[in-house]
Amino acid sequence: MPGSVASGRFEQMTGSVASGRFGETVRAAVPSWLVPVFRGVTRLGNLGVVLVAFAVDYWFVDRERGAHAIGVVVAGTALLVALKHAFAAPRPPASVGVVSAGGHGFPSGHAMGAAIAYGALAVDLDVGSPRARYAAAAVVVSLIALSRVVLGVHFVRDVLAGIAFGLAFLAVAFGLTGRDPGLAFTLAVATGLLAVGVSGAGYDAVALLGLAVGATAAWEIGGSGTARERAPTRPAVVAGLLSPLAGAGALALAADSRSAAVFAFAVAVGAGLVAPPALLDGPGDATATA
Repeated sequence: MPGSVASGRFEQMTGSVASGRFGETVRAAVPSWLVPVFRGVTRLGNLGVVLVAFAVDYWFVDRERGAHAIGVVVAGTALLVALKHAFAAPRPPASVGVVSAGGHGFPSGHAMGAAIAYGALAVDLDVGSPRARYAAAAVVVSLIALSRVVLGVHFVRDVLAGIAFGLAFLAVAFGLTGRDPGLAFTLAVATGLLAVGVSGAGYDAVALLGLAVGATAAWEIGGSGTARERAPTRPAVVAGLLSPLAGAGALALAADSRSAAVFAFAVAVGAGLVAPPALLDGPGDATATA
């Protein structure tokens, strides 16, 4: 009997999460004066904010760590775009939204991106104890996820799935790359191609693919010398590896000149983000001293 009661309560709770009723309860419990605070909190999950933070690390603190983090974040965001288009799930009704949001709702991009970015920080930083870093990351990710429900742009299921997908991707990405920035950028190109294919060359996917291709080329030609020494022929080898990938992206974009322009601009942004510090330091010093 107790087991059946507990099972019934669990089913009722999961049904509330799936239907959106739990989100209504959360929004009703948050006083109106806290809503502007959550507007600020939610910005911590924006891709631009995260990329700026890791770019500062890459440019001024630790080249290897910052470059790897940039590659992982771009790769995770590209996977997010692919997942959103694959599930094509709607957001809550616009009438409950405090802020406007477009596109598909599942999984939450802010929740998934926050799990990847702040999870990577918790793993990579050497400040404090690991337990303290993981606890701080968990608090930040939870607040960002909660903000999306409070602002009415996601169901609870969206943010829970976003966190789960983000942590799973983070574990796989670190396992595949071994903290090698070149491998992280290559992973970003691969997930960018996946996003382009799944989304039908949507602009977000196109931009992420271009960003990954530009960053990968810049890193491989001018960046890494500490993790592995480059041979004199490395630029030619890299060009040979990237050409088929870039060509596949170009074929997907050929029917849309605007997409091609977005792709070209994003390539330039990716290269501009990664190239200058690497070229200034030279191939022998990919890691700056703090």
